[in-house]
Amino acid sequence: MNDEVNMTAIQTDLIGGVHYIGIGVSNMKSAISFWESCGYNLDTATNMTASLALRLYGLNSNAKVSVLKHQNATSGLIKLIQWEKPSGSGLQMAPLRTHGCRWSVHRTDNIANAYIHGEMLKRAGKKIYIVGPHYNFDLGKPEGIKKPFNQFLSTSGDVLLFQPEAQLVAMTRINFDVSKYGTININSPLRLSEGCHMALVVQGDDLKIFDFYDEIIGFKKYQKIEISYKRGSMASDMFELSEGESFTEVDFDDPESGDKPNQHLPGRLRCFLLKSSAPADNRIIQSQPGNLGYSFYSFKTQNIYDTHQRVEKSNAKKVSNILTDEFGFLSFSFFAPDGFFWVARSATL
Repeated sequence: MNDEVNMTAIQTDLIGGVHYIGIGVSNMKSAISFWESCGYNLDTATNMTASLALRLYGLNSNAKVSVLKHQNATSGLIKLIQWEKPSGSGLQMAPLRTHGCRWSVHRTDNIANAYIHGEMLKRAGKKIYIVGPHYNFDLGKPEGIKKPFNQFLSTSGDVLLFQPEAQLVAMTRINFDVSKYGTININSPLRLSEGCHMALVVQGDDLKIFDFYDEIIGFKKYQKIEISYKRGSMASDMFELSEGESFTEVDFDDPESGDKPNQHLPGRLRCFLLKSSAPADNRIIQSQPGNLGYSFYSFKTQNIYDTHQRVEKSNAKKVSNILTDEFGFLSFSFFAPDGFFWVARSATL
């Protein structure tokens, strides 16, 4: 069931959507090279002291930090951190259904090309977890009323290309206009856009833990979708659902994003609540700073002080003081009510 959420516009200090995907890396040069293949390029780099890292990221370790841009994108960007003393190996290609999982989804105009890169890496003996490509034939309208060989067919396709330090998904939309939802870098080998949406997963039954993202941070709540197990469906296959299992997806958008698909903007936060009687594979500690791989998301605010005050008064945990980050921006960090680590950053120096 697709339940669009009609909200009255609220006052928000949020600028854009998810700004950075924070990624711990073991080798900065290799990591930059990988993300260049996805259409990113080095923007700026610096060194971070252990003292600052402890106060902002919770790890007492020096680090090298590189920010990667993607053409003219302002959301879905990459911040790479090479810790001198990393605290753990991270998510390590954790499946989508994992409690604490994070991943990013990037648009492509050639999903077969992205899959081939993953398959050839696998055949070369490298570590990669591939799922798909899988297709959703219900995009736009139900599959049953579509007419093959008679009309244009709208479809979405996804392929997981998870590597030890990159929880990456390539997605495509066929005959379905999402022209503002990421800009594909056609000059990169994988032909990918910036991060269109960044995901997180919690196993449980309390959907209200996600209210923090619109009520406190100021994301625009766009829609809620209920998905139950269905044999052979794209969602069931990608989340490895079993009979009796389901999940709820809640999307939080850039405040400037429109409600129609052709008005959607990159930087969406996509939250999943998995409902299962099976014990949770809890790796939320492995998705925090200090670990390798995806370990935090960030956002920009035009009023860091007001945002800090709201977060302090909320159910967020371990809210840091406002600090000057490694690039000179006023910032603070916290654990959201769902347990995920975030960094808020002032929009200007």
